[in-house]
Amino acid sequence: MKKIFWILLVFFISIEGIKAQTVRDSILAVNFTYYLDKPIDSLINKLPTTYDSIYTRAGSSTFKGAKIVLKYSNSNTWVYIYPGTHDYFTPLNSPYNPPHIAWPLHLVRKEKTWMVVVWGLEAEPLVEICCGD
Repeated sequence: MKKIFWILLVFFISIEGIKAQTVRDSILAVNFTYYLDKPIDSLINKLPTTYDSIYTRAGSSTFKGAKIVLKYSNSNTWVYIYPGTHDYFTPLNSPYNPPHIAWPLHLVRKEKTWMVVVWGLEAEPLVEICCGD
């Protein structure tokens, strides 16, 4: 009985490892350059839908405003998508508004993609594609 338990445990752990690698491979296989200057939604629709969360967050600069973060916990991978236009949201955030109020996700998704950065647990980005118009 113990032998069957250990065999099943090893089997499920190996399946999770394969699944995690497959998600990361799927993300890295995307031609991010193609999505520059196209609506962010078109890129999000191309990425695996198995993300744990998707949300807006402050960009690296106050003037860039928001970025969209897709978090894939099972593969320890994050995709940051920076908008290059501000047609649907105001980039400047009042200091009292949290990101989800200042930069509503449904509006930021309509903007054009300017930059994409894919992070893993490594010290350097896995992918960094920039810059749209």
